[in-house]
Amino acid sequence: MCGGSLTHGSAARVFVKPLVLFCPPEHYETLIAPILGPLFTYFHMRLSQKWHVINQRSVLCGEDEIAEDNPESQEMLEEQLVRMLTREVMDLITACCVSKKTAEHNAVPAVDGDDEEMMATEVTPSSVAELTDLGKCLMKHEDICTALLITAFSSLTWKDTLSCQRATTQLCWPLLKQVMSGTLLADAVTWLFTSVLKGLQMHGQHDGCMASLVHLAFQIYETLRPRYLEIRAVMEQIPEIHKESLDQFDCKLLNPSLQKAADKRRKDHFKRLIAGCIGKPLGQQFRKEVHIKNLPMLFKKPKPMLETEVLDSEGGGGLATIFEP
Repeated sequence: MCGGSLTHGSAARVFVKPLVLFCPPEHYETLIAPILGPLFTYFHMRLSQKWHVINQRSVLCGEDEIAEDNPESQEMLEEQLVRMLTREVMDLITACCVSKKTAEHNAVPAVDGDDEEMMATEVTPSSVAELTDLGKCLMKHEDICTALLITAFSSLTWKDTLSCQRATTQLCWPLLKQVMSGTLLADAVTWLFTSVLKGLQMHGQHDGCMASLVHLAFQIYETLRPRYLEIRAVMEQIPEIHKESLDQFDCKLLNPSLQKAADKRRKDHFKRLIAGCIGKPLGQQFRKEVHIKNLPMLFKKPKPMLETEVLDSEGGGGLATIFEP
């Protein structure tokens, strides 16, 4: 089952990618678009099914439990193959849609196997990422546009950190920016924004992913909040969010007359708002917070001396000696 999917991924790398890279622009509409439309739709369908099975298995059995019982189990092998296929598909989409210069600028360091946690943490999304001519051509077709957006934003919630990082830094914002001028459905905007927050919950323990996802969520909220009240409702569902702080952020965002704070201050404010959905490392997820209200004193305060004691210390004999014969 996975072998067939992996073969499809290899075909995408060996045949489809060179065809896309070397096809003359005048043949994009007649040759490339008819091939990539059904192909991207198929890849998304297959990947969604497989990641759903993997996520369900992790919830029911526990990933660590499977690894301890049988490191070479069929489930572990299948998960690795799905990761490889996911990366092949994301690489193909990136090659089709994002300019080579931008992709190199935002490149994610290559790592093998389970070394995802060693991923560089200084990778930041580029605000000047642009689609290629082929990418703009593909986004004109509704079926291809839908498949690209859904695949890119779905990858944020799949358990593959590298694919999430690639989609966040290279694909999601350029693809979304291309269609924002049109009439996006409110349900679509809600789903896209929710996918980013779910990605934070899944990959927030990785500093590189967390920074990129927070930046993407910040861009989407600031750009689309004035037009879509629905994403405010999504924000209100975040655990431990402070409504007063959200109201303050929205007031400054929606009122052009108010002087906006610097971009970094606004982003820091936004990050504090969504802190409740940022995933934590496993070692901190079930840690019980310790709150000590009244700490014991380290040193005992000296007892204040009475007036008679002061006189005794100064005069030596005290008051009684004055009246002695």
